[in-house]
Amino acid sequence: MRIGRSTQAIVDAIVEELVLCGLDRASIRRDQPLPLPGSYHESHRPWDLVVIDEGVPVAAVEVTINTGSFTNNLRNRMDDILAQTTNVSRGYDQQSVQALKPALGQVFLLEECAATTTPPRQRPNPLDASESAGPPKSHEGRLLDFLQRLVRDGMYDAICYLVSHAPPTVTVREPDPGMGFATFAQTLVDRITKVREARRQRNLSAAELGRLLAERNVSPTELGRTIAGLADVGGVVSGITSTDEGRLAVDVDVIRRRREAVAELRELVLNPATTEAEIQKMIGRRYWIFGGHYTGVLDRRNAVPLDQHDIPLVCADRSIHIVELKRPGHQLVKPHRNHLIVSNEVHEAVGQCMNYIRALDELGAGLETLHRNELGVVYDYRRVKGTVVIGHPELCATDSVAGEQIEQTIRSYNAHLSRVQVLTYAELVDSAERALQFEAEEH
Repeated sequence: MRIGRSTQAIVDAIVEELVLCGLDRASIRRDQPLPLPGSYHESHRPWDLVVIDEGVPVAAVEVTINTGSFTNNLRNRMDDILAQTTNVSRGYDQQSVQALKPALGQVFLLEECAATTTPPRQRPNPLDASESAGPPKSHEGRLLDFLQRLVRDGMYDAICYLVSHAPPTVTVREPDPGMGFATFAQTLVDRITKVREARRQRNLSAAELGRLLAERNVSPTELGRTIAGLADVGGVVSGITSTDEGRLAVDVDVIRRRREAVAELRELVLNPATTEAEIQKMIGRRYWIFGGHYTGVLDRRNAVPLDQHDIPLVCADRSIHIVELKRPGHQLVKPHRNHLIVSNEVHEAVGQCMNYIRALDELGAGLETLHRNELGVVYDYRRVKGTVVIGHPELCATDSVAGEQIEQTIRSYNAHLSRVQVLTYAELVDSAERALQFEAEEH
């Protein structure tokens, strides 16, 4: 059997095999958590592969690889596998949602070597029925017994067990044909089909499933934490927020998570070595950090030929606001003839943002038509504004230049600009924190 030994290679192979078995590739997501109301604890550990059907999770697969170190490591992996499925099953133990439990799959790759194929010397545990029936088993054999029992007991719907020699002689084999790769994929697809049919027979939307899960005897805070961690929860949130308790839980926990994100951003921008790429990755699609004027982020950062925008925000009127991120360690001001003026870094960043705006002014009408006809999206590219986020007064202040003087210089500079504004990271973080404080007071 040809398959890579890395998690990525195995996940790629699973995806291709599931597609061959008839699963729609568009429904498959990678590295997505599956937290659920009613589970034993809040878990945001991502599954390596999740299948989503109209907003509802219908399958989740985890890949476990144990190479190089055994005994304790193998026991820990087995404990993790059991804990993961137990936690998910707890969320679906109510009769009303048992048939809707996502199909759970596990792929385990164990390195085949003397340490895993040779039985241990220690005496077997007399209380272990699996060992008392015969001589001690190797790690490979014990793991096979463990995985087979998980399937028999219904803890997992499908398990694939693989063993592989270490490089350079990389060969992968299947110790149990019933846990082979093809069988695993087909079993998983069959179970997914049953989950889909169960939901559709009841004409159950994502919102209604959310309502059913919310009926468990759990606290509003637990519900809020769970739902806020899901990646595709529009319908589920709609169902849960149909009740006052669910609505309060979601609102409170969203505010908490956003505060954590702002605190992370504050810590990041106070480090002078932080790069634009690190900040951009942290902000991601958290458009709310920039205020309530925006409803999202453009999917395409390269909407204009030759240009790539850091964060193209979408305004409520469908116009675009370009955010250009620069390093928090950049200088903001410099002395000039007994006064302070903005630094060269600020001038260059503003010039860059102005070029973006000019390009959209010139190409906006054509882009609007092209994107509407070819991509089915409608934006107004002809009234674009921009914001340059750069520097932090605490990183620029000196004995001769106070933070207040820096802020005054930036304000004076902004007063003479029209469609571009300069914002420091201190202003950005403070504004986001004030907005969240206002929301918290409302609740």
